[in-house]
Amino acid sequence: MARSLEIKHTSVFEKNWTAYNDDDIRYIINQGGSRSSKSISILQCLIVIGMQQKLDISIVRKTLPSVKSIMKDFFDLLIEYDLYDKQSHNKSSSCYTFSNGTFFEFFGADNDQKLRGKKRDVLFCNEANELDQPEFVQLVLRTTGKIFVDFNPSDTDHFIYDIIKDEKSILIKSTYKDNPFLERQQIEYIESLINVDENYYKIYALGERPTSTTRIYSHFKQYTDEPFVYDEIVYSCDVGYNHAMVLLESKFVGNKVYTKELIYSSKLTISDFMSSVRILDLDKSKNLYIDAARPDVVEEFRREGFSRASGALKNVKEGIDSVKSSEVFIHIDSINLMKEYRLYCWKTIKDQIVDEPVKLNDDALDALRYAIYNYKINKPKDRLPFYIG
Repeated sequence: MARSLEIKHTSVFEKNWTAYNDDDIRYIINQGGSRSSKSISILQCLIVIGMQQKLDISIVRKTLPSVKSIMKDFFDLLIEYDLYDKQSHNKSSSCYTFSNGTFFEFFGADNDQKLRGKKRDVLFCNEANELDQPEFVQLVLRTTGKIFVDFNPSDTDHFIYDIIKDEKSILIKSTYKDNPFLERQQIEYIESLINVDENYYKIYALGERPTSTTRIYSHFKQYTDEPFVYDEIVYSCDVGYNHAMVLLESKFVGNKVYTKELIYSSKLTISDFMSSVRILDLDKSKNLYIDAARPDVVEEFRREGFSRASGALKNVKEGIDSVKSSEVFIHIDSINLMKEYRLYCWKTIKDQIVDEPVKLNDDALDALRYAIYNYKINKPKDRLPFYIG
């Protein structure tokens, strides 16, 4: 693969490239706002690096479903540079091999076998603030060379901030202003965040840490195995078009809630959405709580045979309190719901927290609130448990 490669790049690429070639640097930390080009710039570096010498390179995110977005960006770049060869792409194992032997693998940190597997030369942790510190440590222990990290600084405290202080680290900050290839519409959206919430603007426009802890939820856990015994199944739906159309399944076990993302997609018509619902073959006898602002969707579900479909009570503050007072477990593959969980926060005005959620990154969480709040207020007493299996 000894060939020249002209790539359209930003200054963020140049900073990462310089850091990679500095022998005194091990951790290349990219902290940035939305659309700053940090992830693409790192991928571009890895492609050029991989063309120059034979390396084993791992690109990791929290889960395999979530790593698929950065995997798509990687292959889009290969196609753009006329480097892609389908014979070199092992789709079943999410790997790609350059003609010179450079090996790229993509995996989720939830894969324990991969996490504690073979050594690598270079590591890229995409959206690294999703990772737990023990997961990151295992990855670092098995990396002999450089470690790239990128993240939005949405957390007030995180182990990444300690790594930034390491003498072998370099911090590369970037914002949308570092990306000259953005469309005007994208720029206007990012700049409009100042009118939504000060902390959101600070994180996603300026690439800076929030000034205060404004997260609404902090108690969610993840699960892989569903409960064998449960009290009830509830479905819930938040309706959108530009925002995501969401359908969740929640299983209640006492005060525990096990929730799984069934559908999460934007730009769906109601017809498209209902077609996806039919494929799921759900239990139509269960309660289904739907965004009460869309009675047309309630009616669509009833026509499909969901006799207990109804508009959800949407008392926001009481609903949030209901979620907070529950033990909430999110399926490990429900990546959009977990992302919203980490970003969902109270609005701030002049650094003062307002008792009102920011109306962004809340589609799945609204559906979860419908499920938990409406289940609790409608819960029959002395319900006998159901058994699975």
